[in-house]
Amino acid sequence: MASRQILGDDHAIEPVEIRAGDLSDLSDVMTVMERAFPKTYGEGWNHHQCRSMLVMPTAKLLIASQGGVACGFAISRQAADEEELLMIAVSPDSQGKGIGYLLLEHVLQAARADDVVFVFLEMRADNPAEKLYKKFGFRQIGIRKAYYTGPDMEKFDAITYKTVLTI
Repeated sequence: MASRQILGDDHAIEPVEIRAGDLSDLSDVMTVMERAFPKTYGEGWNHHQCRSMLVMPTAKLLIASQGGVACGFAISRQAADEEELLMIAVSPDSQGKGIGYLLLEHVLQAARADDVVFVFLEMRADNPAEKLYKKFGFRQIGIRKAYYTGPDMEKFDAITYKTVLTI
C-alpha cells in the first residue's frame, strides 16, 4: 500500500509500511492488541472477537510494520456511506512515532475512495488518542456513561466521535 519514513527527533528511523491485511494477519493483530491495550479497561478484543470481525465482508484491516514486524493495525467496517473505526492500536514501543497518524490517514483515504461520507469511532473518555482524532476533524457527538470499568472498579465513559469526509 504505502511506505513512509518517519523522522525522529535527531534522525530518521526505519520506514513504516502500511498495507491491507486479512485473516492471515490475525496473530500479528493479536500480538499488537495484547501489548497496546491494558487489560484493566477491557478495551482489547480476544482472538474470537477479532476473527469474527475480520471474516465479515465489510471489514477492513490495515497493518503497519517496520522491518517486517507488525507494530500497529486498524480495523474498520463500512455500511453504505458510513465507516466505523472499530479498533486502532500501536505497540507501546512504537507509539509516539506517527504510526497511529499514518494508520488513521490510510483509513480515511480508503473511506474516501469508497465514497464514505461519515466516519465514526468510540473510545474511553480519558484516552490520549483523542488528540489524534481531533487532528483529523473528529468531533464528539455522544457519550455512553460508565461504559468502561477501570482499576479499582472506577467507571469511565465511552465517547462517540464523528467526522465528515469531503471528496
